[in-house]
Amino acid sequence: MNYGFIGLGNMAGAIIAGMAASGKFESDTVFGYNRSEGKTLALKESCGLVPCKSAAEVVEKSDVIILAVKPQVMPKLLDEVGSLISEDKTVITIAAGKSTPWYEERLKEGVTIVRVMPNINAKVKMSVSAICGGKNAAEESIKIADDVFSTVGRVYHIDEEMFPAFSALGGASGAFVLLYIDALAEAGVRAGFPRPMAEEIAGATVVGSGLLNMESREHPIALMNKVCSPGGTTVEGVIKLKELGFETAVQQGLQAIIDKDKRL
Repeated sequence: MNYGFIGLGNMAGAIIAGMAASGKFESDTVFGYNRSEGKTLALKESCGLVPCKSAAEVVEKSDVIILAVKPQVMPKLLDEVGSLISEDKTVITIAAGKSTPWYEERLKEGVTIVRVMPNINAKVKMSVSAICGGKNAAEESIKIADDVFSTVGRVYHIDEEMFPAFSALGGASGAFVLLYIDALAEAGVRAGFPRPMAEEIAGATVVGSGLLNMESREHPIALMNKVCSPGGTTVEGVIKLKELGFETAVQQGLQAIIDKDKRL
């Protein structure tokens, strides 16, 4: 089976690297095209990607076509290659804001559409990816997506109506975490640590806390309470964050992402 990527940005590059590292995909079965030839050649060098000279060539050579361009570019791309995609091909899209019916209206009757929402943590094989199929997607098509995206992290099967919420909680919220790490590091610098050390400490603490939460299966607040000794220092910081609206800011930030996703 041949896999073809149209668009080779950060996300597509991470997925291709994950496929290559997994050992489950032969390098001569992964094709790709990008308007910038530099990205194509870099992935050829690092992952064995087979370069294509056009999006149409990717469609011609691939059984599974991964659409990895920005949502704003997708209409133009489908105008260009939509008529070339035959019913025996599976189309996987990772663009935000475009539903499976949106693609089905623009492609030939019978073309299989699978929608996937990964996140940038795919670059370190710790993505979470939501997967759902369109009206023509059989179990085999979902398994194809599972096989590809499990090389870069965890996969979750969800109803399509939940995609805007997932794009916020499982995707864009990573930016919140990075902002939090930067804020912690800045506070560490103010306290006297060199910036590189403060960033490393903050990042390692966030990663460790996340793993603790996932592996312990305890509620995050129960774990937090184990850190907050009565009358201790940690609880003072927690109370201050709550006073300043930390939780409300996070929740409203997620809602803003969901609202924007629905407008795309």
